[in-house]
Amino acid sequence: MNKVVASFLGRDCPGVTHNVAKLLHSLKCSVNEITQTILQGEYAMIVIATPPKGLELAELEKQIAKGLKPHNMSFTLREFSHEGKWDGGKVQPFVVTLQGPDSEGLIARMSGVLARFNANIENLKAFACDTNPDHIVVGFEIVVGEQVDLAAFRTALGEEAEALGSEVSLQHRDIFEAMHRVQPL
Repeated sequence: MNKVVASFLGRDCPGVTHNVAKLLHSLKCSVNEITQTILQGEYAMIVIATPPKGLELAELEKQIAKGLKPHNMSFTLREFSHEGKWDGGKVQPFVVTLQGPDSEGLIARMSGVLARFNANIENLKAFACDTNPDHIVVGFEIVVGEQVDLAAFRTALGEEAEALGSEVSLQHRDIFEAMHRVQPL
């Protein structure tokens, strides 16, 4: 087994990242890549790691379960593989920003437009506006194949946003970052 990918879920609190990292270290797993986030007090982490030679997946799973039990966390674990990985060919990075009334199915509908144009979502954030809790702001960081008709893509996004009573923008990520002076999420 070369690498594994694991996801961890639990309540956020000081030390939660340490608990997971310490557990993986105690099992002699070398962390290759990691990301984590917190949503309304819920903690989530995804890790790609290399376990020591000879440690079987079933045994690693058993040891992680045992180590997480005192912390009331859940996890998933599987072998990491590049097989089936999406390859969009030559792609360009864009940011899609949607603002408007929060409505049921909003993420499903907008991500449906992205899927129809073979745009891959690399990062997604959605949150209620501070000044108007009935409104939502959604940011999709996406990559789009160079073969995609950007005018048709922009039109489809606009039509879906209008049907939702929302406003949408599509900007190349370089332009978005220059205008907003932010680093990638």
